[in-house]
Amino acid sequence: MARPQTLPSRLKIALKTIAQDMGAETAILYLLTSDRYLEVYAIYDSIHQNHKKVSFRVGEGVVGFIAALGKSVISDNITRHPNFLYRPGVAEHINLSLLGVPLISPKGVLGVLSLQNPPSKPFEKWREKALMEIGNFFAQLAEFERFSTLDREQGTISGTQMLQGVSFNSGISIGTAIVHQPYSWRESDFSLNIRDESLRFKTAIRDMRDAIDQLVESAANDEKEAQEVLASYRMIASDRGWIRKIQEYIQKGLAAEAAVQRVRRHTRERFAQMGDKVLKGRLSDFEDLASRLLKHLSGRESITEDLPESTILVAHNLGPAELLDYDRRLIKGLVLEEGVHTAHVAIIARTLDIPVVGRIPLLLTHVATGDKLIVDGEKGTVCVNPNSDAFQKAREDMTHLKKWQVLSQELRHKPCQTLEETPIVLTLNAGLPIDLHHMKDVPFEGVGLYRTEIPFMIRSTFPDVNVQTEFYRDVVEQAKGHSLTFRTLDIGGDKIVPYMWRVQDENPVLGWRAIRVSLDKPAILRQQVRALIRANTGRELRLLFPMVADITEYRHARHHVEQEWARASRTQTALPSSLSYGVMVEVPSIVDQLDSLLQEVDFISLGTNDLFQFFYACDRTNPSVSNRYDVLSTSFLSYLYKIRLSCDTANIPLSVCGEMASKPIEALALLAIGYRSLSLSGPSAGLVKKMIVSLPLKEAEAFVLEAIKTYSPSIRSSLVAFAKRHRVDV
Repeated sequence: MARPQTLPSRLKIALKTIAQDMGAETAILYLLTSDRYLEVYAIYDSIHQNHKKVSFRVGEGVVGFIAALGKSVISDNITRHPNFLYRPGVAEHINLSLLGVPLISPKGVLGVLSLQNPPSKPFEKWREKALMEIGNFFAQLAEFERFSTLDREQGTISGTQMLQGVSFNSGISIGTAIVHQPYSWRESDFSLNIRDESLRFKTAIRDMRDAIDQLVESAANDEKEAQEVLASYRMIASDRGWIRKIQEYIQKGLAAEAAVQRVRRHTRERFAQMGDKVLKGRLSDFEDLASRLLKHLSGRESITEDLPESTILVAHNLGPAELLDYDRRLIKGLVLEEGVHTAHVAIIARTLDIPVVGRIPLLLTHVATGDKLIVDGEKGTVCVNPNSDAFQKAREDMTHLKKWQVLSQELRHKPCQTLEETPIVLTLNAGLPIDLHHMKDVPFEGVGLYRTEIPFMIRSTFPDVNVQTEFYRDVVEQAKGHSLTFRTLDIGGDKIVPYMWRVQDENPVLGWRAIRVSLDKPAILRQQVRALIRANTGRELRLLFPMVADITEYRHARHHVEQEWARASRTQTALPSSLSYGVMVEVPSIVDQLDSLLQEVDFISLGTNDLFQFFYACDRTNPSVSNRYDVLSTSFLSYLYKIRLSCDTANIPLSVCGEMASKPIEALALLAIGYRSLSLSGPSAGLVKKMIVSLPLKEAEAFVLEAIKTYSPSIRSSLVAFAKRHRVDV
């Protein structure tokens, strides 16, 4: 009796048939492993018999590119593809023609199916669609056989998995996964009746707005922060630019659903070019609105499925209204494949007091509805189908966390000072009025950095002086008398404003952005300053100029402000009580001019994010190099130490507003080299204050100042050991 064939053997036979029918010499099936590698699971090659077992990380090489984007690739010379990566064993260096498609299931990308030929036999375009259909079959087979999560080392099916992400809200919860299914629509061709289609669209818009109004009313008893998020969401739903673009496509003959999808795709592409995480977080609001509008167009308006008592909602991304569509009493956690901690859905989740973990690559390939999950918002991890030991550990952690929450309430009323009673100033980084609700949490002593560009970037039209004035007045009102530092517009480069010109920068971080845009287009700066002067009558106006690389840039910007101040003195009955000028030190060239600059400014704010990447010529968003250098290197700490000494000598106030200030161990290093003012995000302030009140500052100063006398690529581990020895909470 013949032995049953193994699955790879059966697949090899299937690949042979596919290759012969498609006119290909080589067919390769790559499957996604539990640690997110694409490995050759089965291969057929009519010529080359010996193939090494190779693998690609998602995003690596052309195969990884297909998996990362979920899109097919067809090329008659694969070496010209920007993601080409030579990997011996798969004959890509010989078979230059390639046709590859992703294997996509409701859970996400499961693998890649690739066909190869020599250059003399390129693949015709029509074969791409045919291979996509075959890929759909393989995806179903992968889902059925459950071989998409093969363990990389052992070749066995994985059980418990630990997924690493980023915490958007603290807390720990245990529950059952429910995978959110956004409504999708396959674009039809064209509508035969434009008038009827326009009427149908207007009706859907009206119904959607009514439903959102009801949602806002239902949140009347929620925290003000949640109410403001929904009010902001309602404002976006009424955005005339967004609606007008959809109507324009309908007038061109597209069906309403197709028009919504077209604008949705364009919005997604525009947001993808933005480098600011806060702005990228607003994409989920537009995605939510598009899905909601499609539901109203189709007649599907609500979620009716029964939820488990402890539900962990799992999604690629999510809007705030989509989250509130679910029964909030049953939602115990939220896990996202994308997202940022400033996204509206994360803010709503924080008001519901549920843990949120986001930015988990290929989340939906690892989690299915019904899986048991442990969401750890303290560590930014998600445990899938945990064993008994993991369950026990999670319950112990939940008990410990509840004790800490009681302690943190007591900490809130303690002065922000070290063990030697050295006072430390904590101020808030903000970008929207709702961010200012964090003022009471620590409490903060003011707003050390208010990013003024965000309202510009979420609007479809340029805000005039009156609109800006009202917005800034709202910010001033929310600050309730606390100090406010307004950073002037940091747009351009990777921060795209849709209604303005675009410059194609090869490297947008180093390109036309921030103060460079303001000086080249002074009317923008003048209008913003005019609005800020009007909004800050009777109180100090603090202006901070970003990305200053040369002292002359600061002088020119200050000149424009002085002209607006003179104008306001002639036309206004009331002015700000005082005007202070500051510069963001985030470009190394300005550090060399610091002594001269300090004679002309009122304060300095240190932007460690950009300063660090410019210091090491290292793009912090590039995963290939982002972990190569450490902000806790002795070189960088010595650099920051010298900046602090210069400011102290000139008696100019100095604060730090980069990510270093938001991380306890890095904030410890800053305090040890003499920094006494930190501006940080609201959610991170509690942990930083916990570190401060447990810190023996004199010992920390002696330790770090001694450490930076000699070179080390990182003192992180030794600093953690110091904290452990001295019982510093980091």
